[in-house]
Amino acid sequence: MKHLPPLYSDRADFPLIRQERGFYVDKTPLFRQLLATRGDNVAGTLPALLRSHLFLARPRRFGKSLLVSTLETWFQGLPPGHLANPSKETGNWSDLPAGWTSPGWLWKGLDGSKWHGLHGWHPVIRLDMSAVATAPPLHIQDALRDYLMRQIVSWEARGIPWGTPGYWRPSNNAFPDSILSALIEALYRYYNSRPVVLVDEYDAPITEHVGTDTDPAPVVTALRGLYRALKDDQGLIYGVFMTGITRFAKTNLFSALNNMLDLSEDADYGALCGFTEAEVDRNLSPYIDWLHELDSGFQDRDVRREWREFYNGYRFSPSPSAPRVYNPFTLLRGLDQVTGNADHRSLAAEGQWPSPWSETGHPGLLMRLAADTEYALPPGGGQGDPGLRPTISSDHDLNRPNHVNLMLETGYYTWRGGENGQSAVHVFPNEEVAQSWIYDILGVWRYAPERDGSVVDELRAALEQGDVPRFRDVLERFCFGFAHENLSSEASCRILLQALFRLMQGFTQSEKSNWGGRSDHEIQLGDAVYVFEVKFNQSVNAAWKQLVDRGYGREHAAKVSTVVGVALAFRREKGKRPIIECRHGSIAASRTADD
Repeated sequence: MKHLPPLYSDRADFPLIRQERGFYVDKTPLFRQLLATRGDNVAGTLPALLRSHLFLARPRRFGKSLLVSTLETWFQGLPPGHLANPSKETGNWSDLPAGWTSPGWLWKGLDGSKWHGLHGWHPVIRLDMSAVATAPPLHIQDALRDYLMRQIVSWEARGIPWGTPGYWRPSNNAFPDSILSALIEALYRYYNSRPVVLVDEYDAPITEHVGTDTDPAPVVTALRGLYRALKDDQGLIYGVFMTGITRFAKTNLFSALNNMLDLSEDADYGALCGFTEAEVDRNLSPYIDWLHELDSGFQDRDVRREWREFYNGYRFSPSPSAPRVYNPFTLLRGLDQVTGNADHRSLAAEGQWPSPWSETGHPGLLMRLAADTEYALPPGGGQGDPGLRPTISSDHDLNRPNHVNLMLETGYYTWRGGENGQSAVHVFPNEEVAQSWIYDILGVWRYAPERDGSVVDELRAALEQGDVPRFRDVLERFCFGFAHENLSSEASCRILLQALFRLMQGFTQSEKSNWGGRSDHEIQLGDAVYVFEVKFNQSVNAAWKQLVDRGYGREHAAKVSTVVGVALAFRREKGKRPIIECRHGSIAASRTADD
C-alpha cells in the first residue's frame, strides 16, 4: 500500500500537494456555485461573478488556508519561479502573462479541470492576517504597514514598475488602506485585469486579545480602515473572499464593508471545508484496507463507525439539510499517526484513536476564558440547549464575547436537530471534542491520576445501579484533581458535569427547559432518568427545593420507570475541606410528599 497518496495533514499549499501527488479531496465541484457568473456579461469581457464579496467562518484546522490557496491558484496559476513548478510547464491556459504558469497536473482528475479558465486570469492579493496577530494593539498600524509593504516588494519582483508614471509607490509612512489601494490599482493597470483579494484569518489580530484585559479598539479601528479599501476600490476588484474563525468580529470590522455575503451558515456550502461521509468512503477506503494489512486487530473493528463517532459530526448551519462533516485535519492527522507509529496503531486497533484536536484545536482565547474565574462558563452544550445566535455588536464586547457562541464558532459546539419544526440545538460534535473539552480546557488531567477513563466508567456504573451516594463519592474524589481556578463557580461545576455525562454516552441534556424552568442536567441510562440541580457554596437543601418546587423531570414520569432527582452542592469555603453535598430521591415521591 506504499503507493497511496501521502496524507500531508499539516500542509495547506494546494500547488505543492498536487505537485507531490498528495491526498486531496476535490472541492472544485462547489466552485461551480461559489464562483457562479452573472448572465448579463458584455461580449468580449470576462464573465462577472454573481457574488463578488464572500465571507466564510470555520474553526481552526478545518482547511480554510488550503481553500484560500486553491482559490489563489484557480485565478492566477503559479507566479514566476514557483517552487511547485521548477520545469516551468505552462499548460494550456492561453491568457497567462509572461512568466506565469498553469501546469496541467494542477487540476487533473478534478471537477475543475473541465471548466477551469472560465473566469480568465486575475492577479491575486493574498493577505494572511495571522502574520500580524501578535502585534501589540497600539502598534498594529505599523505591523500592517510593514506586511503590506512586503507585498509591494513582492509584486515589484514580478514586474510592477513602482515609481514610474502611473505607479505611485507608497511611502513607508502611508496608511495600510492607502498601500492596499495603491496595490489594487497598480495590478489592475499593469495586467489589465481586475485583481482578486483573498484574506485568510481576517479576525486573527482581534482573537489574539479576546479574554484578556487588552483594549482591542486600536486593532478594530486599523482593520476596519484596511477592509474599507475593499469596498472603496470594488470597481477595480474582480472578487473578494475572506475567511476567519469567528463571526462576532465581523459586525465590528465590516461596518464599512457592508456588501460581504456571509456563507458560514449556508447549507449549500456546508462541505466547502471538511469531509462528508461520502467523501471519506470514496477517498479513504484504501487506507482502511492498508490498516487491515498493518494490524490484524482492525479486522474485527468497524473503522468507519469509529471514525464517525470520534471525528465526524460538525454541522455549520441550524438547517437540518446542511451536511455533517469531519474535521479534515484531525481525521488525516490521526490516520497518519496510526499508519506511521506502532504504538498509535496498537491503541487504535483497540478503539483508542489519536486526538489531534487536543494538540492544536483550542485557540488561546478559549483557554483564557475557561480559566477566568470571574467569567461564567456556558451552561449549554447538551442536546437540549437552545441554539443561540451571534449577538456581539459593539467594540467593548470583544473582550468578553458570548461564550456559547464562541464555543460554536471555534468548533467545540456544533448544530444538531431542527427537524420537524423543532429548534436546532448545540452539542459537542463528536467524542474527540467532548474529551478535549474536559481533558484540556478544564485541565482535568493536570493532576488527576485516572487517565484511562475509569472515572467515567465508575460514575456511569453508579448511576446504572441507582447508587447516587457512590456517584457523589467518585465525583468528589475526581474533583480534587482539578486546578482550583477551574472549579470556582457554579457555571464551571455545571460544565464539568455536562462533559462527564457526555462521555458516559447516555442521552443527556443540559439546561433542559420545561414549564417550570431549566434543570441543570438530565441523563437517561436504561429506564432511569436522573435530573440534576447544582449549586456552588450554597446549601444542598436550596438545590433540592428548587428541583422539586419547579417540577424538573416531571415530563418523564409516564415514559420511564424511575425518575431520580439529585441535588449537588459544591462547597469550597475558607478554612474548610472542599466537599460535595448530595441529596437525592424519587421526584414523584417527593412531589407526593410535598403535595
